[in-house]
Amino acid sequence: MNKNIFLITATLASSLFWVGCNKSGKLNTASTFTPPAGAVELKLKWPVGECIVMDTDTKQNTEIFMPNQPGSMKQDMTMGQKYGLTVLKETTGGGHEVEMEFLSARMFLAMRGKTMVDYDSGKKAGGDKVNPVADIFGKSIGAKIQYFLDASNEVERIEGVDELGNRLSSGGQADPGVQIFKSFMFGKDHFKQMMSANRFMPPKPVQPGDTWPGMLSFEMAPLGTMVLNFDCTFQSWEMHGKRNCARIEFQGTVKSTPSADANPSGLSMTITDGDFSGVSWFDPELGITIDMTMNQNMKMTMTMPMNGRGNAAAKTQTMTNFMNQVINIKLDSVK
Repeated sequence: MNKNIFLITATLASSLFWVGCNKSGKLNTASTFTPPAGAVELKLKWPVGECIVMDTDTKQNTEIFMPNQPGSMKQDMTMGQKYGLTVLKETTGGGHEVEMEFLSARMFLAMRGKTMVDYDSGKKAGGDKVNPVADIFGKSIGAKIQYFLDASNEVERIEGVDELGNRLSSGGQADPGVQIFKSFMFGKDHFKQMMSANRFMPPKPVQPGDTWPGMLSFEMAPLGTMVLNFDCTFQSWEMHGKRNCARIEFQGTVKSTPSADANPSGLSMTITDGDFSGVSWFDPELGITIDMTMNQNMKMTMTMPMNGRGNAAAKTQTMTNFMNQVINIKLDSVK
């Protein structure tokens, strides 16, 4: 296995969540919403025909300590994706069918000061075409996924993931690291988590000062499950741009649990000493989070075969990674 690809895969796996639209639409109009004196329900809304564009941006710094090496290896990465959400129709029982389309992607990765990946789907640099990670991102642009949400905004099912997998595999490489990368970034569980923002919403009407707990879990293919436990606090009503929003602050811990299935590749990863905190601005009038920033720190221990062939019976080596990442998810437009 290409170890650089595996390192890219493992660090991307720790990054959290969250057509034809343009401009900022409703974001440019002033709120008509007046905060009530008491509790209010904060709930996602899906008006049929509405078109939303979200922009995600991750900045990540990792220090990697490898066995029998005198010093550490530093890895710097920035990654961004823009995707559209179109509400196609309301389903029986008060749910909704929502279509996601991948609009653009960008990624920069440097190890020991050397550029490993420099990709932007809006640019046509010849060197990007031979990079397997850039190749996967490039093939995703224009792909669509259908979500079916129930009346509580929980994901009932997802369609189009298998078709996307076939699209990404066309002419692709068989490197195990590339395959794990695809399962992390374009697998069904990852897409489910992208639409699980409802889990950050309070389960009942709240007012400033109220706090509620939350939990998220992410399947990471053969490497186990990442688990986030956190508390959210409705701090205050606050103007964010032209919109009157509920300012919600959160903080919690990040850990991982091993996979119950045997891993034939010999790869494993354990997350310890992980924590995160952040703030989001939820617009109750539009029924959507218009901005969210998260700061995350964690220690990861990764074990992989020394021969690089993905063989569980081979002799292994263990690396320890200390990672910090800042994630921003911003509503680009809503029409």
